[in-house]
Amino acid sequence: MTQNKMTAPVLAHRNGQKRELTQKLNPIVPYLRAAVKTACVALGIYIAAAVAALNLPALLVGVLVLNALLGAWFALEEVAT
Repeated sequence: MTQNKMTAPVLAHRNGQKRELTQKLNPIVPYLRAAVKTACVALGIYIAAAVAALNLPALLVGVLVLNALLGAWFALEEVAT
């Protein structure tokens, strides 16, 4: 009793060709990533100035905003890959 085993349609086309996994990249993502990276650098300079002036409220706000921007940056990195 030999049986022909077929692969699931999800894994291959019905005519036997392998399906390539392709992901369309949104064209605005690289620009968003660059904008977020630039904002992170600017916030790094802002935090350095806040530390130099011993301005604790500005330092706290800068660190919180930087944390949010880095979270957005890493989320955009996951979209790209």
